[in-house]
Amino acid sequence: MDLPLLSLNAEAADWAKLPAESLADWREAAARLDAYLARWKVADPFYQRLIGTSLLALAIREQERNPGRPPVELTLKLAQEKVTEWLEALPLAPEAGSSGRAAVAALGLARIGGLDRWPRAFLSKETPPELVEGLRESAFQAGPALQVSHMVSRPIDYGPFARLAREAWEQVGWREVGAILVFWIGVFGLACAVYFLFFLP
Repeated sequence: MDLPLLSLNAEAADWAKLPAESLADWREAAARLDAYLARWKVADPFYQRLIGTSLLALAIREQERNPGRPPVELTLKLAQEKVTEWLEALPLAPEAGSSGRAAVAALGLARIGGLDRWPRAFLSKETPPELVEGLRESAFQAGPALQVSHMVSRPIDYGPFARLAREAWEQVGWREVGAILVFWIGVFGLACAVYFLFFLP
C-alpha cells in the first residue's frame, strides 16, 4: 500500500539537525505517538513503526516552518488529522458532519476487525476491495427520530377492585375495626391455650 505521507528522506528525518535542547521533547513526542498508534491495534507492528516514523518526519518538517509549536502537541495533532482524514475517506460514511463520518468509519472497522485483516490499509490511499465490501455489509442504519413530549401527570387508576376496597374501607367505622381486632385476638389466645394444654410436652 502507498502511504499518503511524506517520503522518508535524509532531509526530513535527519535527527542531527535538531537542537540538542529539543531532543527530550521529540523523544516524548515519539513515545506519545507510539502510544496513540498502538490504540488502533494495527496487526502489523513493522508497518505501524513505518507509519510512526513517517508521521514524526512530517512533524519535524512542520516544526521547522513553525518553530514556536511544542513537538508533542504538533506531532499528536498531525497524527490525529491524518487518521481523521483517512477515516473520512473510507466508504459508507454518512453525509452529516466530518466528526460523524470518522466515528462511523472507526466503528465499522472495529466491527469487522479491519485493521487485523488488512493492517496495511491503515492511512493508505488504497482501500482493499474486501475491506470496502466488509464495511458496506456492516453499515450502520440510522434509527427513527426521537421526539420527547411533556405529559401531564394524572392519578393512577388501579381498577375496580381498588375502588371497591377504598369504598368498603370508607364505610367501616371504628366500632367494626375494634370488633375485628377483638375477634382475632380471641382466636389467637384460644389457639395458644389449646397448644399449651394439649400439645406442649
